[in-house]
Amino acid sequence: MYYLRKEPYEETIPEIRMTDGEVIPERKYMVEDRAIYKNHDFSRFYRCLFFGLDKKHQGMKVYTCKTLKKILALRDDMHEYCGEWFDVYDENGKVNLPEKE
Repeated sequence: MYYLRKEPYEETIPEIRMTDGEVIPERKYMVEDRAIYKNHDFSRFYRCLFFGLDKKHQGMKVYTCKTLKKILALRDDMHEYCGEWFDVYDENGKVNLPEKE
């Protein structure tokens, strides 16, 4: 079974100049470990914190599917929607994907 997950990573927020002259300096923060969830009552997908494959988040389970083709199509759709590339995982860990030509 394949699923989409994005591991935590550090991101930098650039310096922000306010209209009153105040400057908020550049700072770093950690982006949480996330996965794609699907509510069984609706046909939409959600990006939520990853707690594990057997845990539920607000009644939703991590979306898994049997075919790599289907999970790659969802991965492309999520990139179009939010601009983020999620990694593909299976029971053994991260899946090495063939490069597109």
